[in-house]
Amino acid sequence: MEYPRSETHKLYRERDGYLLGVIEGLANWTGLPVLALRIIAVILLFKVGFAPMGIAYLGAAILMPGRLGR
Repeated sequence: MEYPRSETHKLYRERDGYLLGVIEGLANWTGLPVLALRIIAVILLFKVGFAPMGIAYLGAAILMPGRLGR
C-alpha cells in the first residue's frame, strides 16, 4: 500500500492538527497514515515514559515551523 506525500517535502506542523499538529505534520512528511503514527507515539509513551516523550513532543512542536496558508 502506498501513501502519497503532500505537495511539499518540508517538515511542517499542521495548524489544524489535534495536539499542536506535530504527528499530523510528520504523517504528511513521511506519507504514512496519521493513525499509524499516533499508535506508535502512544506505544513509545508507555515504553519510554511520559517525561521524555513529552519533552520530545514539545521540542518538536517548538522547532517545527507551522504551515502557512492552510
